Amino acid sequence: MQRTMQLSLKTLEWAANKAGSSLPEFAHTLYAKDDTVTHIANGQLTIAQIRKFADHAKIPFGFLFLETPPERYTPDHKLVDFRTARYNQPLSDDFIDIYKDIEHKQSWYRDYLLSIDAAKLRFVGRYRGTKAAQNHEIAKDIRATLGITNIARSKVNPEDYLLMLSNLCEDAGILVFKNSVVVNSTKRKLDTEEFRGFVISDDYAPAIFINGSDAKYANVFTLVHELAHIWLGESGISDVAAGSVNENEIRCNAIAAEVLVPRDDFIRDWDSADGAHRSKIAALNRQYKVSELVIARVALTNRRISRENYDEIYAEVLERIREKKRRDKEDEKELRLPLSVTVPIKNSRRLTRTIVELISSGRMGPSEASILLNTSAAKVVSLL
Repeated sequence: MQRTMQLSLKTLEWAANKAGSSLPEFAHTLYAKDDTVTHIANGQLTIAQIRKFADHAKIPFGFLFLETPPERYTPDHKLVDFRTARYNQPLSDDFIDIYKDIEHKQSWYRDYLLSIDAAKLRFVGRYRGTKAAQNHEIAKDIRATLGITNIARSKVNPEDYLLMLSNLCEDAGILVFKNSVVVNSTKRKLDTEEFRGFVISDDYAPAIFINGSDAKYANVFTLVHELAHIWLGESGISDVAAGSVNENEIRCNAIAAEVLVPRDDFIRDWDSADGAHRSKIAALNRQYKVSELVIARVALTNRRISRENYDEIYAEVLERIREKKRRDKEDEKELRLPLSVTVPIKNSRRLTRTIVELISSGRMGPSEASILLNTSAAKVVSLL
């Protein structure tokens, strides 16, 4: 039998009200048994019930452990909305909840690093305020710092290439999170139309979140785009669209393109590829593991195609993306992966490994770890 925990009635009532019900009414929507409803109405819940309660109330799991309801939420970081004016709607509850979750993890990891006297990461904000710095210079520094080399990319698929880049980031001290839903709620799929990623720039624990609902090619570009923000010392919600008019995003897009497709390599490969420009773009798309739009944009920048060529490709690719979204309403592939794979993907490999090491050494209990990793204590133990 699972052990019950006594939670704050004020916090539970606040969460139920947020969902449009009183606490007893909300408990009735979750469970049919009167005894269970009574226990919940008295603030006595098991971990499984707390998780279900949070999921249905659409609030972060950890909030239910607070003694008093949280005040109006404001990010701990100077989160800038870099998205263009076409995003005229307020940020959704889905975005806010996933951001709160990542911010909580990033803050915990930062405090942990400070507790062990970890050093600052020198690359964070290395080019902050340096508008004169050339994009290719910043891209070169990103590649050198992370150890991104010109591997035989044609021999790996986009998903493996994304994993390789993520691992290089994590090895350098950058937390990388990727999820397609709000925490574990499969009914709350993240919308790529709202955002593709965001970044928390921090001297000790920089963090990147990638919207896993997006295509793998797009995930690769988003990851490197967020790296550019870290090197510039910026935290924010990114706009990686080719048509972005935000100066910060235009610059980060250019830096990301140079990281993934270095100019000299591109010109050599483009000029040696067979066929017309569409064939060349398709070939380099497969080689560099980035989207056709990135290849087309680099080709335009280097005067290999005309603006008319680019606009035509842009329209065609967007239509293919829309068609794919119509066909693939739900990608459940990641949900079928084992826990040992999904937990580090959703919670950062570096963060997960640190938590597992703390449990193994007896410095953290499974219950605390379960809150950080959004899973049960039993599943946390299975990671050891």
